[in-house]
Amino acid sequence: MLALLLAWFGAALVNAENQRNALMTKQCQDRVFKEEVDKTCLLTVRSREHWWQHLTYALGHLSPEK
Repeated sequence: MLALLLAWFGAALVNAENQRNALMTKQCQDRVFKEEVDKTCLLTVRSREHWWQHLTYALGHLSPEK
């Protein structure tokens, strides 16, 4: 049960970091309204090449950048 919980937590963390990185690098800007975010892009974007890159970044950076 603990392994299942850790796998679910890892998947959620990877997804959140993927979307955070996409927002920070402006990969999902709306084409018409430049100040808005394309919500469908956030569901399919791959802001880094591998899932483990998101996981290692999220686990290594626990507080926001200043």
